[in-house]
Amino acid sequence: MRSIRRNSRVAAPLAASGVVLAGILLASCASNSALIPGGGVNVGDASALRNLVPAQQLNESADKQYGALLAKAQQAGALVPDTAPQVKRLRAIHARLLPHVGKFNAESPKWAWQVNVIKSDDINAFCMPGGKIAFYTGILDKLKLTDDEVAVVMGHEIAHALREHGREQIAKNGLTQVGSEAAAAIVGGGTAGALVKQGAGLLSLKFSRDDETDADLVGLELTARGGYN
Repeated sequence: MRSIRRNSRVAAPLAASGVVLAGILLASCASNSALIPGGGVNVGDASALRNLVPAQQLNESADKQYGALLAKAQQAGALVPDTAPQVKRLRAIHARLLPHVGKFNAESPKWAWQVNVIKSDDINAFCMPGGKIAFYTGILDKLKLTDDEVAVVMGHEIAHALREHGREQIAKNGLTQVGSEAAAAIVGGGTAGALVKQGAGLLSLKFSRDDETDADLVGLELTARGGYN
């Protein structure tokens, strides 16, 4: 989620250059030659580590954090209203990507998806577990993103949620902190929900380079399937 600080800076020039994007897609196909049914690059199964973290509990935690973020923004006069052109624009782009999310996560069409815009100079955007999306005005205004470029950024962030990188990262962090003996107890004792508490700061999660590459591939496919360049 936070990685967009790095990725958003390159999203605009990448999306603006058909040649560069074509090169990325060709390279992706070269390294992932097997296609999944219905077409598309095969990025493989999501990490089994995510199973240590209950999806429902994590999504509920994300809902609470997202709600708190919106409430804080509303209180500060920083939550862009639903009627604003920027919000309508982003929700329209999301609506074109949404029909394709089930291809990468069978549960995702059931999520209570949300898209909101927050006034901030930060060049940032994210999608929390369970489909809670936010864009800061900084990424839209400073980079002057076209719809195609917004779709690339949004697709990448959605891909993190679809591939459940948050669950995986929380599991990794938790296992590292508690050690092998406690990890065995967590796995065997059915107390995996404790890991969710350790990952309470969902907005500060950092993904691995492999996760970022995974999100690039899935995000670009979502973007293309939504009809964007």
